Amino acid sequence: MSQSSTPPPTAIQRVPVFQTMREAYRAVFTSLPLLVRAAFLPYVLSIAIAFLSLFALQNAFLTFVMTVFGFVPYTLFGVAWHRVTLLQGREVPPLFPSWAARHWRFMGYAMALTGIAYLLWLLVFVTTAGIWGGREIGAAQGALLPLLGVAALGILIFLAMRISFVFPAAAVDESYTLRDSWIHTRRQALRLAATLFVTAMPIMILLMIANGIVSSAVLSGASTFPEGSTQEEALTRLMEENMGMLIAAQIVFSILSYILMALMVSAVSIAFRICTGWVPASPGGPPAPYDGEDGSESS
Repeated sequence: MSQSSTPPPTAIQRVPVFQTMREAYRAVFTSLPLLVRAAFLPYVLSIAIAFLSLFALQNAFLTFVMTVFGFVPYTLFGVAWHRVTLLQGREVPPLFPSWAARHWRFMGYAMALTGIAYLLWLLVFVTTAGIWGGREIGAAQGALLPLLGVAALGILIFLAMRISFVFPAAAVDESYTLRDSWIHTRRQALRLAATLFVTAMPIMILLMIANGIVSSAVLSGASTFPEGSTQEEALTRLMEENMGMLIAAQIVFSILSYILMALMVSAVSIAFRICTGWVPASPGGPPAPYDGEDGSESS
């Protein structure tokens, strides 16, 4: 399968978990300058959206608008990094990419998946409310909520894995549908989930270690507060006395978070390439434009 061919009728290979993990790490850590370029604008936008969201907390419409805009940084980064992984260094992501048709498709899929997650959460909430209806909860009923939550999470992970290939396909302007992804991930949802899990685990461990170090350092001074201090006063003082450390920690967390996101994106791209046999168009053919105004291939 290439940029000029149609998807195969079935997956040509199953996802090799640890091979995909190794390739994802290679794709990210051999392309760190490209990662900085791909993450620059999404990071700036995410900071701006987080700041503006503080003013939208009391307004339902503005909260909704900020939630929608929250998909923009991930879309810009996801499209850029899927392309870096799949096109294997053939193009450099621009610092300020233009918004193209591929971004609309990518964001549409991301919003649809988020909507499914919300509906599953709402279903769990309505079901548990209907079962208990404000009555006193027994031990057996108390165990039902986590079971429903785990079931909903399992369904969401399954659906996310089954449709995951539409994201790299959209990023490279491939004519690829949800049905194609469903076909190519048949009996591979567990392998895909395991691939993402083992790929994410080293960075997640680093994040937990960094968070533990910062928390211990900050909270170690809590015992020196005068007696009678309110919780708000204590928290304000902790923030003021450790501002430098907190800023440095936030920088580290942001770097690790984008590395983690890049690894997840690369893992999905590599799995897509392995399962479908996708290869980029030959250098002599018309490449898919990265910074064009639409998502069609240039001629």
